Amino acid sequence: MAVAMAVAIVTTGLVAGTVFAYSNSVMPGLRKIDDRSMVLAIRALVSSVANPVFLCVSALALVSQLVSVVLAFTAGTSLALPVVLGLVLYLLTLALTYAGNIPLNLAIIKAPIPQTDEQWHALRHAFERKWTIINHGRVLAATLSCVIFTAAMAMHVTD
Repeated sequence: MAVAMAVAIVTTGLVAGTVFAYSNSVMPGLRKIDDRSMVLAIRALVSSVANPVFLCVSALALVSQLVSVVLAFTAGTSLALPVVLGLVLYLLTLALTYAGNIPLNLAIIKAPIPQTDEQWHALRHAFERKWTIINHGRVLAATLSCVIFTAAMAMHVTD
């Protein structure tokens, strides 16, 4: 169980750190540039995030959390509730990603190249605020998931 929880902590922490970097530096930095540059930068960034390394880390976080839940219930430990809560928060992270951020990513990538400044502004406006708010939710959910798994690991070690 300790191995599954350790893997969950590390991989969930990596996911939380990735989405935090967007909330803390990437999006605030992009906010400072013109509409055309921002849209082109977002197109480049979102197309590079869905890479095999990040997808494996994200999937491993889910699998290791699921294994931790199964092992906690099988062993009948007091860790069942915290690891389930951690898993629920990570599932919320994924739900926000797949229902919120990814559709916005696809919309901005598939949109025709704007021909006017107004079109660049409209494309940016349709993406930026919604995407950023949803991403803040991912940061909160993934970070809390990682914190809960870390606390559960501390409880497991002291048992």
